[in-house]
Amino acid sequence: MYLIKNATVHIGNGTVMQQSDVLVEGKVIKEVGKDLSAEGAEVIDASGCEVFPGFIDPVSSIGAMGIPGRYLDNNEATNPITPEMNLRYSMDPDEVNRQEFYKSGITTVGLSPTNNNIMGGQIAVCKTAPQKMKERLVKEHAGLKCSVTSSVKETYGSRDQLPKTKMGIFFLFAESLRKARAEKEEKRTEAQKVICDVFDNASMPLFVAASSKTEIDGLLHLMEKEKVEVNLVDGFCFADSLKQIKEQKVGLVLGNVNNCSQIAKNGMDLSKLCELVENGNRIAFTNSNGGYSEGREVFIWSAIEAYRAGVPAEEVVRMMTEHPAHMLGIQDRVGTLEAGKDADLSVYTANPVTSYAAKVKHSMVNGEVIF
Repeated sequence: MYLIKNATVHIGNGTVMQQSDVLVEGKVIKEVGKDLSAEGAEVIDASGCEVFPGFIDPVSSIGAMGIPGRYLDNNEATNPITPEMNLRYSMDPDEVNRQEFYKSGITTVGLSPTNNNIMGGQIAVCKTAPQKMKERLVKEHAGLKCSVTSSVKETYGSRDQLPKTKMGIFFLFAESLRKARAEKEEKRTEAQKVICDVFDNASMPLFVAASSKTEIDGLLHLMEKEKVEVNLVDGFCFADSLKQIKEQKVGLVLGNVNNCSQIAKNGMDLSKLCELVENGNRIAFTNSNGGYSEGREVFIWSAIEAYRAGVPAEEVVRMMTEHPAHMLGIQDRVGTLEAGKDADLSVYTANPVTSYAAKVKHSMVNGEVIF
C-alpha cells in the first residue's frame, strides 16, 4: 500500500482537489480524498507537488519501430489495405522500456501502424513500465489505424501501383468498404471481416492520419454517413475544416506541432481548439508526426502549446488523460484517478502544462513505484 499525502490532485476529468491524498492498494486506487490514513501504508509526502493520472499517448510508433535499426515492424507496406494486421505481434517491450516514457508521466501508449497504408492495422495498448507483458497489455484491437496522407501514394505510387494520387487513395478506401459489404459473409476474407465489423458494427474506432485540409475534408465526406467513431491523427489543418469536425463530433489526436514548426508551416491557429472543447469533441496529443514517433518530450510540448493558445489548463490535462482513454475504449481502467482504476499516476513538482520547470518526482504504474 502507498499513501500519497498533501498534494494538489488532478482527477483527470476537470476536477482539482487541494491538499488531498491518494491511497493505493495493490495495483489499483483504493481512495482519493482528504486526511486519508491506512495502517501499514508507505507514505509519500507530496506537499507542494501535483498528482496527475498517468498520461496516455493514443497513437505511438515507438515500441514497434525496431529502434535503433528502425526495421519498422509496424509498416506492412505490401498492400494498402491490411486492416487485419494486429500490432500486438510487433510490440517490442525492450524498445518501450528504453524510452522511459514514465519519466514524462506517460504511463500508457497505443502502439500503432505507420501512415503508409490506407488501412494499416489495429492499435494495441500497453503500459510503459518495465513489467511482465501480461501486466502491461491493456487492450488489443483498440482502434483501426488508417491514413489518407501523401505517405500512402509515396509508398505505392513509386512502384507504379494504385494509389499514386489522392483520387486513388479515396477510391481504394471507398472501394474496400463496398467490396467487403457486397461479399457474402461466409466468403469474406479476414480483411473484409474486420472492415465490416468496424464500419457496420462499430467494433473499434478509427484513427485516421490526415494533415492537410484536402485530406481532412475528403475523409469527413467519406465518413459522413458511417457509424464508426472517427479520430483525426496529426490533423495540422483542423482549424480550416472546423465546422464539419464540430458537426460530425470527430476526435483529434494532435501530432507534433513543433516538428519543422507545423504551427508556422500550416498557419495553425491552436486557439481554435477552444471551440472543439466547447463543442464536446475529444482531443488528445501524440509524440508522433507523419506516422513516426519522436520522443516523449514532444507530448508535453504539444500540451504546453495548447495551453499557450488559450485552452484552460485543466482541459489540457483532460486531453492527456480522460480523452485518450475514451478514444481507445480503456476508460474503465485508466484516464482518471478514481477508486477501482489502475494505480497509474505521476507526482510532479509543478503543473507541466503551465510550467516548463515541472519535473516528475515519482511515477507509478499498476501500483508499483518505478521512478
